[in-house]
Amino acid sequence: MSTDDDTTAFEQWEVVELAASASRVATPAEDVETELVRLREAARADGYAEGEAAGRVEGEQACGRMKQMVESFSATLDNLDFRLADMVLELALDVARQVVAGELAARPERILDVVNLALKEMAETSREARLLLNPDDAALVRPHLDQVLDKNRLRIVEDVRIARGGCLIETAQGDLDATLPARWRQVVQVLGSNKNWID
Repeated sequence: MSTDDDTTAFEQWEVVELAASASRVATPAEDVETELVRLREAARADGYAEGEAAGRVEGEQACGRMKQMVESFSATLDNLDFRLADMVLELALDVARQVVAGELAARPERILDVVNLALKEMAETSREARLLLNPDDAALVRPHLDQVLDKNRLRIVEDVRIARGGCLIETAQGDLDATLPARWRQVVQVLGSNKNWID
């Protein structure tokens, strides 16, 4: 029989038990490694929590700044809308003025429409009135109105102060201003501008 066979079952069990407990007893290096892993995990969890809190604060601050920017942008757009509307109105008025001036230059007989309209607005009770016209317009109007006007009631007066395309009727009851600047003021007043007629 070999010596291995001479060992008792108890001795064999004791050797196995010692080997198992020896494997269960941690060496100092294993204790340090385990502690390092635990500390790393704790540090990671603490860092994550601090980073999340800091990120939340920074996110709230960024949202506040974005909200202020949006409000500022909205106010700027509103202001821009008003300025743009004014600019479009000014441009439209400039174009209209040029169209009117071009129309009067191309078709000076349009003064007849202005004079007829002004005469219709003039009170019937006016006994004596003066129709003030630019000399160039007076030359166009006189042949047409001489046939239909009562010369005792209305007299045509040439006045270089009256711009072409307009007229002024003076009566004892008051004046009827149909000059271009006066009509222009009415138009721009309705449109809410303060742009003057420029000759």
